[in-house]
Amino acid sequence: MAKELKGKEQEVLLRAYEEIEDEEDEHLYHTRGWCRELWLDSLGVKAVLPPPEERRDARSAIGAARAQEAHTKMS
Repeated sequence: MAKELKGKEQEVLLRAYEEIEDEEDEHLYHTRGWCRELWLDSLGVKAVLPPPEERRDARSAIGAARAQEAHTKMS
């Protein structure tokens, strides 16, 4: 949407997007970890709670992948 705007409106929207983009990614990685572990727990499989993504404070796709890899070592 910001790409279609011009002037001050575009500037404000792009700044807001840049400010929260990393936070939204971080929330996604942490949520994936919680969903995976709670799902495993509901199936009666040993879960790691809190998930590795929380323990390692995953903030990137690489960090989340490494945390998920750690899951197999922790369970």
